[in-house]
Amino acid sequence: MIAPRFCRILTLFLLFPGLSYAEAGIWREILLENFELPNYDKSNLRSKLEKDTPLPDISLSANFTAPIPGSKQALVIRIPKSANFPFSLYFPKPIEVNAFIKEIRIPVYSSGSIGNLTLIIETQEHSIKQIAVTSLNYRGWKTNSISIARNFDQNDRVFLQGSSIKILGFFYLPNENNANNQEVLLAIDDITAIVRDKYRPLRGKEVLLED
Repeated sequence: MIAPRFCRILTLFLLFPGLSYAEAGIWREILLENFELPNYDKSNLRSKLEKDTPLPDISLSANFTAPIPGSKQALVIRIPKSANFPFSLYFPKPIEVNAFIKEIRIPVYSSGSIGNLTLIIETQEHSIKQIAVTSLNYRGWKTNSISIARNFDQNDRVFLQGSSIKILGFFYLPNENNANNQEVLLAIDDITAIVRDKYRPLRGKEVLLED
């Protein structure tokens, strides 16, 4: 029987063939959201347009999931022609991550809407950033890898500060050529992240020491 730790290391080698054994021992994959709790509805959607702007239909489906191991349910968003406007989708509770994130992996289904999907993140300095997930100019499922390490500083400023980032949700922006004239179908499945423990600062943020 293969030990679970060895299986995780083998998975990282398969996902990231450039990793050395030491690096694979540092990084690990964690689950952030699997959409298995029935707590998603239209209250998770926000629009900055007029108050009566129609919102998409949102549901959880066990019959429409990404072709990935272990997926039991996915979040499905159907955007009628009358509701194809920019909107934000917020998690019921922000996903807080205390580890250092290398990248986030998100399977997304697109019906070929030509729009764009971004991830909304609150940094440890409490600023809000939007990071591109994917252009939706494809049809079917695609797993997107979003680099987080290159986008903003995640290191603790103070020794044992224990800072974290919060993943708030997604922002959908339709392409101007298909807004109001095309029904759009989106789905999002198990969200995972490749993380490691944060390094401990010594004299300054440029000097790092592994725990």
